[in-house]
Amino acid sequence: MIKSGRFGSKSVMKVIYLIVIISSIGICFLGLQSNANKERQRKVEYAKTTIKNETVKIQRLNKQILQFYQNDQEEFLVEPVDMEKLKEMEREILSLKTEAKDFDLKSNDFSVDTVEVTQGKKEMTTKIKNLKNKKEIQEQITALLVHAPNDWTAQTIDIIINELASVTAISKLRSKIADSENEWNNAIIAFLTEMDTQVKYYSDLKQEITAMSKDGVLSDSVTMDNFILIFNQLDQIKNETLKKELVDKMDVIDNLLEKQAMGEVIVNQEEILPSEEPLG
Repeated sequence: MIKSGRFGSKSVMKVIYLIVIISSIGICFLGLQSNANKERQRKVEYAKTTIKNETVKIQRLNKQILQFYQNDQEEFLVEPVDMEKLKEMEREILSLKTEAKDFDLKSNDFSVDTVEVTQGKKEMTTKIKNLKNKKEIQEQITALLVHAPNDWTAQTIDIIINELASVTAISKLRSKIADSENEWNNAIIAFLTEMDTQVKYYSDLKQEITAMSKDGVLSDSVTMDNFILIFNQLDQIKNETLKKELVDKMDVIDNLLEKQAMGEVIVNQEEILPSEEPLG
């Protein structure tokens, strides 16, 4: 009987221990759950405050981007563009928080209204993209000119193409211009049109001059009149290097015309005087 009593007492103690352990676990679980709820609520409150601040930041960035443009209008860039400031602004835009994951929250826990911030971030991203695109196109145009334009507004187009300019290069640039009506687009198209005109004028003259002789032999159609006509058009070429190239070609043709006028005949690329004509 004594042994049985001891055994029963031990069983009761085990049950008590189990109850204590389970109760402790339950209390810990409830505590953890309570802490998790508090942490989640803290994140939600932080998200609400942050979203308000992000809205103010977007308003500031919208004003700040105007520093890259002339006359506070998003058309013509201020030269040169401050790339450090632009990169800093870009980083700020990328860091804007607009989603639940930005606050380490699940979507169903994220009840904050972010429409204004999300839309603002999207618009600012587009504005930065447009600004960088304008800068890139202007740089690519400048790469085809002897000097960069003094004024990109195209009120006075005073530009000179360089030796890299071509119809293909200009066409590629033209394809990058958005199909929309605004002052910057119109100005850039005006520059490209002038460049195109200069390239085609040079190419047409070069083609005509090249056709006037081949391997030191004048073509049948060459006369002093069309030589003078073409020579007088050389002054329209603004690029001095390209002009000199054509002037040198015209000098060769001029020498051939002089020899022809003096009675020299050019046959099979050899110069033979009339008295030295081969016997029949």
